Amino acid sequence: MSGQHQRLPLEVDPFRLATREEHLQGTIPLKQMKRLTSALLNDEGDVFIDVGFSVDINHVVLLTGQIKADTKLICQRCMEEMQLPIEIDFQLAFAKSEAEMERLPEGYEATLVEDTPIMLSDIIEDEILLALPTIPKHQDENCHSDKLAESWNKQQDIETNTENVKQDNPFDILASLKTDK
Repeated sequence: MSGQHQRLPLEVDPFRLATREEHLQGTIPLKQMKRLTSALLNDEGDVFIDVGFSVDINHVVLLTGQIKADTKLICQRCMEEMQLPIEIDFQLAFAKSEAEMERLPEGYEATLVEDTPIMLSDIIEDEILLALPTIPKHQDENCHSDKLAESWNKQQDIETNTENVKQDNPFDILASLKTDK
């Protein structure tokens, strides 16, 4: 396996790299992944990748590897910042046509490649997006939702107490003007 610790290319031809059994390792700045950063609190940091391109016994072009990143999201329970370390092991099978995708043996996660080269960061970004929780939440012991609930309860108490205070009725004056005959 050649190419360890080299600078990561922006674009790759998975079919060419697979025939040479290339191995790539390095980092991609989070700020290059616009779709991902729109789901995150900020675009600070890097994504570490360690991937290898190969052809398996079924003559399927594969990308196998690991992705690691430290991300920051907003907990949807307490609305506070939360750390979410990402560590993904993945394997993708590349196909040049939909017909080729359909012929892949069961169990392969197929990716259609109509034009080469393809953006390496797009592949990595897709895998991270799939790994993000739909509704990010702290673990119960780390969540600040009790503070939020306490604040909400205080607001409810204030509103309840305000409702219980007798409001002056502007029509009380009219009642006092009315005389019984």
